Amino acid sequence: FRTYGTVTKLTMGGGGSVGDGLVMDMGASDINTKVNIVRIGDHPLGIGLYLFDYKPEFKDSWGHGRQFGVMAQEVETVLPEAVSIDPNGYKMVNYALLGISRHIQ
Repeated sequence: FRTYGTVTKLTMGGGGSVGDGLVMDMGASDINTKVNIVRIGDHPLGIGLYLFDYKPEFKDSWGHGRQFGVMAQEVETVLPEAVSIDPNGYKMVNYALLGISRHIQ
């Protein structure tokens, strides 16, 4: 069992842009890399906040166990500048631009 904290705590990042001095926090967020997706809340931009697992072929690269994040395809509709594509063609999200901290203390 893993505690993730409240959605409010998870979305208390700085917002803004990388040029504002934020550290770029890129995360593999393509819906095609995820399974067991559960929507647990809503971001102020209207996109979902999710718990999920990476598919087996992505776990060693992007993480084992339950993960917290967004779906790049949703982010793309409201903040396209936060989405990029990795060398394998999967969508990544700059979580700092969404004001989301994926690293809970």
